[in-house]
Amino acid sequence: MKTLVVMNEKGGVGKTNIVAHAGWYFAERYRTLVVDLDQQANLTMTLGAHLSTVESVELFAEVTRVPSAGALTVTRSTRDLLGVEGVDRACIETFRDSLAGMADDYDVCIIDTPPALTNRTFGALLAASAVLAPIGINDYSLAGIAELLRAIKGVSAYYKRPEPQFLGLLPSLYDRKSRREREMFEELAGHVGKLLFPGVVAKRDLYARAAGEREPVWTMKGASAREAGAEIRAIFETVDQKMELAHG
Repeated sequence: MKTLVVMNEKGGVGKTNIVAHAGWYFAERYRTLVVDLDQQANLTMTLGAHLSTVESVELFAEVTRVPSAGALTVTRSTRDLLGVEGVDRACIETFRDSLAGMADDYDVCIIDTPPALTNRTFGALLAASAVLAPIGINDYSLAGIAELLRAIKGVSAYYKRPEPQFLGLLPSLYDRKSRREREMFEELAGHVGKLLFPGVVAKRDLYARAAGEREPVWTMKGASAREAGAEIRAIFETVDQKMELAHG
């Protein structure tokens, strides 16, 4: 099983939308586990049709296996996740061991992290095969990039493990009609170069509708839905290739 962590220290960058669609996409071809570590539980609500009997917090308390709920299996977020931040940091390794124990049960695991550097985020990074970082095209979001990269390196150094593959900074909620955002995108590309993921998630009302209706945009009707579906599926095709999921 390979594990993809989707993270950004700042909220409001479309992270949950990306994880939900990643879950739907990868479940078409792989045994897919999605772990919701964000106490807001938006992902749990969106993917509610695929919930396991296991809550995400249990993965930190003791080594726990998650029984399959079908092609897509989701562990439920609860407010009890906040309690993980007040316990011994051994819980970080327990979470890693929980995922390691399911190596033969699933092909890919996708983790939605809280918008903060917490025990939950560190546990996710310790278990990560790869990291994808959605970012907004604005000053506040871009300011956290260096801190995010330091966290990835810091966890690997502390636990003496190889660094996970960094897939890139994925521009999300990008308004192509905004001149300012286009200018900022060009500036961003100039500054971060190869760190930029080869694709964007445009700002679209359809993504909010997809979350509300609990279905991926590519199953909706209309030209806009087809365009959105092609856009976001292309992102996951690239993720699949970069992580070499088809090769185990």
